[in-house]
Parts: sequence; C-alpha cells; structure tokens
Amino acid sequence: MNETATLTSVARLAVAMLIGLLVGLDRERAEERKERQLFAGVRTFPMIALAGCVPMLLIGHAGPLLLLGALLAVAAVTVVAYARGAATGDIGATTEIAAIATFLLGALAGAGELVVAGAAGVAMSVLLVAKPRIEGFSRALSQEEVSAVLQLAVISVIILPVLPNQGYGPWAVLNPREIWWVVVLVAGFSFVGFVATRLLGDRRGLLLAGAIGGLVSSTAVTMTMAERSRDDARAARSAAAAAVIASAIMCGRVLIMAAAINTAILPRLAPVMAAMAAGGALIAWWLGRSATTAEPTPSRLSNPFNLRHGLVFAAIYAAVLLAVRATQDYIGPSGLFAVAGLSAVADVDAATIAVTRSGPGADLWRGAAAAVAVAAVVNTLVKLGLALGMGAPAFRKPVTVALGGMAAVGAAAAAIVYWT
Repeated sequence: MNETATLTSVARLAVAMLIGLLVGLDRERAEERKERQLFAGVRTFPMIALAGCVPMLLIGHAGPLLLLGALLAVAAVTVVAYARGAATGDIGATTEIAAIATFLLGALAGAGELVVAGAAGVAMSVLLVAKPRIEGFSRALSQEEVSAVLQLAVISVIILPVLPNQGYGPWAVLNPREIWWVVVLVAGFSFVGFVATRLLGDRRGLLLAGAIGGLVSSTAVTMTMAERSRDDARAARSAAAAAVIASAIMCGRVLIMAAAINTAILPRLAPVMAAMAAGGALIAWWLGRSATTAEPTPSRLSNPFNLRHGLVFAAIYAAVLLAVRATQDYIGPSGLFAVAGLSAVADVDAATIAVTRSGPGADLWRGAAAAVAVAAVVNTLVKLGLALGMGAPAFRKPVTVALGGMAAVGAAAAAIVYWT
C-alpha cells in the first residue's frame, strides 16, 4: 500500500471514529441523566463506527461478506440490548437505532464519502443532543401549526418536482416550476423565522421578537409593535426599536433573496441594503438602550404559512414578472421603478425576486439594483404609514425618524447606484 493510499485510509478511519465519538458523547450523558446503564457509550460507539469502516477498506480483499457479517453482529447486539431494556420496562430504542446508524455512517466514511458521512453524523448528534428542546417544541405546536408544516412539505416535496420546467404565456416568462420554487423559498424562509420564535420563546424581550419577526414579516412586526405601544406606554421605545430592527433585517432578507436568484446583482445592490440596514440597526440600538426596563411580554407571532397565502403570492409574483418583462420591452430599464414601487406596497419579496430576474447586462443589472432599492424604500414608507396610523405618540416619533431616515438613505443610495 503506497503512502497516498495509507493517508486516505487513515482519513476515513478518523472520520468514522469522530462520528462515533460525537454520538457516544451524547449517549454517555443520556446514561447519566437516566441513571441507568446503556449498552453503548463514549467508547463503544467509536468502535461501532470502526466496525463499519474497516470492512469497506478491506472490501477489495474480503468482499462484501465481511461488511454483511459485521452488520449482522452489530444488529444482534442491539437487538439483545433492546430486549433486555424492554424486559425492565424501558422500551426506548434511541440508543439501539443510533448504533445501527453509526455503523452505516462508518461504512459510508470507509467508502470515501467523508463529507456526506460527517454531515450526517453531525446532524444525528444534533438531533440526539436537542431532544429536550425538540420535544418541548413538538408539544407546543398546535394542530394548525402541524398542518402548516405538512402544507410546506407538500408544496416543496410533492408539488414542486412534478411541475413543468418550461416557459408559458407572453414572452414565455411564466415557468410553473420556477414560480412555485419562489413560493417555496418565501414560505420556507418565513417558516424558519416562525420556528425560531417558537424555539427561543416569546419572553426574551421585544427586541428579540422584532429581530426574529423581521425574518417572518417586518410589516406584521410594525403593526404588532404599534398596537403594543398603545397598550403599554412604558414599552413604546422598546416597541419602536423592535419595529426598526425588523425593517433593518428586512433589508438583509431582500439581499439574500436577490442573491438566491442571481448573484450578478450583488455588487450594486449590497451597498444600498447595507446602508439602509446599518442606519436602522444603529437607531434601534440607541432606542433599545434608552428604553425602560419594565416591558410586557411580547405577543406570539401567528403562524406565517398557509396555502392560500402561497397561492396569492404566486399570482402576485407572476403578475409582477409579466409587468417587468413588458416594461423592459416597451419602456426600457427605467420602467422597472414603477413596477417595483407598486408591487412593494403589497409584497417586497415578490418585487425583489421578479425584478432580480430582469436579465443580464450591466445596464439592466444597474436598473434592477436600483429598482430593488426602490421596492425596499416604498415598503419602508408603507410601514412608516402604519406606525403613524396605529402607534402611540411615543412610538410614532422615533419610528418616523428611523424609518424616514432609512427610506432617505435608500433613495439616495439607489440614485447613486443608478446614475453611476
């Protein structure tokens, strides 16, 4: 065996052992928590992973029978361990299933799939360690929220793959799979923010609720915080800070969505969004520091996902897509501003994604970046109007300064991007 082959084998064995060690560490702690002896711990799991890895390294000499024999041996040990546990009233099978999975991941590492095996091992370890948090989260879910999870799975796993991947309609710009992928992208992004809120809890303060809520809907956060300021005047400045930080995070969300569609727009769009986000974050920090410490418990954000909302978004996105292409053909790049501004009143995400797909070329990317900035500015002004109409006086003043300043910075930056 030459030196390169030896190093390769050592790397595979090392990855397998690390996978077993990660899983074994958690199982050892589980043994301490339950105050009973488990059949495998921090030493046994690395050996189980090696039992899967070594046969794969020797498969050229011993054939697949060695791997099959090792698998049967590990399976037999786990079956005996489960039977002994069941006899004492413990019917949990987590450790036994983890042992089989560790063996298979060790075999995967032995086959040379180090990245896949390592990622799967880390993911399994996270699942094991996060058991209390995951169980608490599952118990806290309502039936409506469970249905939302299933709906998200249906639109992303079942519907998306079967949709045709070709253009239809005027200019052949309506691609069903692409439009539905955008729905999955936005719905999934919103649901991640919702799940994060549920996992972290709603008693961490208005600033945390605003920061996480910015991933879900900065407009909804603004409305919620405006109502909160009317209910409790002591929380007005904290509520204002939460609304502003949600809008700042919205700028980051817009930038990430644009990058997910096409990275060519980033050099011109990133400075605009960074300027708006930085201004909002600084004002939110100042408001948060000057806020009173007596704060009420923030209300829980409602479930952001439902199928009707997804279908409405698909319709808005398709309409914006057609409007963008029409303005390109009949008006030119400058027509993107009107489309972006009008659509951002209803949904800044639809405007962002549709405008980002406007096409290649320096002039078009310059216009598209400015148009996305216009969409962000218009959406910020819409939230400013909501704050003025719904918030208490102590809420309206700082939000007006913050969101008005963000809109002014965004408009100036958009003009610079477009004219330079």
